[in-house]
Amino acid sequence: MLRRMADGFFKPKNRYSLEHLKYLHNLLVRNVVITEGNRQMVIETLRSIAEILIWGDQNDSKVFDVFLEKNMLAYFLKIAEQKAARHIKVQLLQTLSILFENIRNETSIYYLLSNNHVNAIIIHRFDFSDEEELAYYISFLKTLSLKLNAYTIHFFFNEHLKDF
Repeated sequence: MLRRMADGFFKPKNRYSLEHLKYLHNLLVRNVVITEGNRQMVIETLRSIAEILIWGDQNDSKVFDVFLEKNMLAYFLKIAEQKAARHIKVQLLQTLSILFENIRNETSIYYLLSNNHVNAIIIHRFDFSDEEELAYYISFLKTLSLKLNAYTIHFFFNEHLKDF
């Protein structure tokens, strides 16, 4: 069921499992700083996280619980804040768009929005001179806007400042 990797931890054979999500979390923890050497692995990790979360939304709610428990969106934000290659930021935006487009459980959407990581990503200064990065940012905002309703709008409204 598990395969030992060169760095000493195990990669589960089943891509759609809690164990695989925990494995991916471990990869993010071990690769918080993006380098040329780990760039492709981080891109694949982000893509795989989206796949598992969408599968979990439809098949096993515990998967999303682990995503929240491990505060994995915080790692997404750490990735966005780095001077990483544009490929990383494009994958991050694509992953978020895929998540918001495909997660159907309303409670899961609330959890994704509730900790302000998404707000921090929205206000992050992406390189809009890069057409691909700009296109994925716009796509992310469009996808996110489709999730807005009377309940989710409150995650974007600052009551104290009476501002969005």
